[in-house]
Amino acid sequence: MTGFLVALIVLVGAAGVVTQVGAVWLNHAHPPQGRLIDVDGVTVHLVENGTPSDGQPSLLFVHGASSNHREFMIALGDHLPERFGTGFHALYVDRPGQGNSERLPGDHSPRVQADRLIAAAQAAGATRIIAVGHSWGGAVVAQMAVHHSDVVDGAVFVAPATHPWPGGVDWFYGLANQPVLGWLFTRLISLPAGWFQVESGVEGVFAPEPPRPDYADQLMPRLVLRPHAFQANAEDVYRLKPFVVDEAASYQNITMPVRIITGDADGVVLPHIHSDGLERDIAGAQKVVIEGGGHMPHQTHPELVLDAIDQIVESARPSVETAEG
Repeated sequence: MTGFLVALIVLVGAAGVVTQVGAVWLNHAHPPQGRLIDVDGVTVHLVENGTPSDGQPSLLFVHGASSNHREFMIALGDHLPERFGTGFHALYVDRPGQGNSERLPGDHSPRVQADRLIAAAQAAGATRIIAVGHSWGGAVVAQMAVHHSDVVDGAVFVAPATHPWPGGVDWFYGLANQPVLGWLFTRLISLPAGWFQVESGVEGVFAPEPPRPDYADQLMPRLVLRPHAFQANAEDVYRLKPFVVDEAASYQNITMPVRIITGDADGVVLPHIHSDGLERDIAGAQKVVIEGGGHMPHQTHPELVLDAIDQIVESARPSVETAEG
């Protein structure tokens, strides 16, 4: 028994050291690349391209779970200047607790995240916004559309997670939310256990389409394995369903132009529940369905997302001109 306890203590200690060293290395290897904006004492990290303009809206990109601001940058960043011009204002944000953005208790709420990211975008000079959200970020963009229509002129939802779904979430999200076991799991197990599963995870989230060969290298997905980031991500995913159960009915109040891009073979976020639900609930919403498409339309079919943004930009011009007048 004594030998077993010694071995257990050594194993736990080694896991803790590996986790801390890995987290320190990740932080050092991937420092902030953009602006650190203070919103009521909380730091929001965003990368900004172009400059704000009174004559056109700013694009605000909101990533999904297990991700960071690079998600939309690597998918659309090189295409935006070609489509909209080099000066078009685009903001790529890290959601609270992810990338280099800070987090407070209660930040698992898409409403709280929507409020903070809108405030950060305004601090960066955005006066009119078109919000683009992927997956979990779709719930945030929905809250922007419901509660910030004075600033947000239109929304694009990419494989969104916005409505109640049958069943729950993966077991490790629930475990990470347990008071004691969750603390131990995120500080001892999640990083070493997840480090070598990144590639298979990428394949799963792209399926049935093949992943971009450079996706993992550019996204830096292991950033989510840092204890604070893993805990934040787990809270977000675990608590999303109760939130959308209460909030989905409010989508009927959205009156701005909306586009929805979804794959019909998305096995991560079921399109017949979420994308179809948005199309049903939002008057005038237009949906594009990719036959055989998975959960990453912005990566595999960027031209469709760019077309949707272009349509919203054109639809938003009258409101921008009215605001100017």
